[in-house]
Amino acid sequence: MKTKVAAVILNYKKLDDTLSCLSALKRSDQGLEVEYYIVDNSPTKETEKVFKKSHPEVSYIASPKNLGFAGGNNLAIKRILKKDITHILIINPDVTVGKRFFTPLLKHFQNKKVGLVAPAISHTQKNIKMFGLEGKVNWRLAKPEHRNIRDLRSKRPINSQFVTFACVLISTATFKKVGLLDEGYFMYLEDVDYCLTAKRKGVKIILDPSVLITHETSSSFKHPTQKLKISFKSHLRFINKWLSPIKRIRPLIYIFLLYL
Repeated sequence: MKTKVAAVILNYKKLDDTLSCLSALKRSDQGLEVEYYIVDNSPTKETEKVFKKSHPEVSYIASPKNLGFAGGNNLAIKRILKKDITHILIINPDVTVGKRFFTPLLKHFQNKKVGLVAPAISHTQKNIKMFGLEGKVNWRLAKPEHRNIRDLRSKRPINSQFVTFACVLISTATFKKVGLLDEGYFMYLEDVDYCLTAKRKGVKIILDPSVLITHETSSSFKHPTQKLKISFKSHLRFINKWLSPIKRIRPLIYIFLLYL
C-alpha cells in the first residue's frame, strides 16, 4: 500500500495556535500530500467558520463537548481508520514543525516492527532551552520520567519505552493492533499508557533526535489547581491499571503527598 498520512490537530480555545500549526505542517516536506483533521473540543459557530473559510480542504470535527485529549483525538482516528491511510500524526496546536519533518520520520516504518515514531522537542524550562527526548517509568513510584537535556549532540534514533504525544506519528496498523487511546484519561499519561500497551504487543517505539520540533507548552487552564486535579486523577488511573494491589501502596502514598 502506498504511504498516506493523516494529521490530527486537537483544538481547545487556541484558534491562532491551531492555524499556525496547520500552516507549518503544510510548509513541511510532503505536507501538501497529507490529509488534515481538526477536532474542536471547544466548538463555536465563529471558530468553525474561520477554520472552514481559511482551510476548506481540512476535515473539521466539532466535538459534542470537551472530551479531553484521548477522547478528542479518537473522534478523528476512528474516521481515519475507515480510510486507506497508513499513518496518523497526532500533534498539539502549540507545536511548530520545520521543513524536514515527515520524510525522516516515515523512514523508520520500513522496519515493520516500528509502530510509533516521535521527534525531539525543543522547549524552554525556567528560561533555559532544553531538548525533550524519550522517557521511562520509575515503577517504584509509578512515575513516568521524561528525559530532557541541554545539548542535543547525538542524532541517532533511540529505542524508547515511551514518547510524548505532543507530536507522534503512529501507523494505522498499530491502532488496529493496540486499539484507540484510553479515554479513561481525560488528559495526561494517556501517551505513556498507550506506549506501554503497544510495547506489550511487540510494537517498537522510536525517538528520532535528528527531527526537531518546537513546543510552546501553552496552557488551557485559568487556574493551576484545575490542572492538578486532572493530573492527579490520571496518575491514580495509571497506578491502578498497571500495578498489582500490593505494588500500588508506595506509589499511592507518593502521589497523595505530592499533590497535596
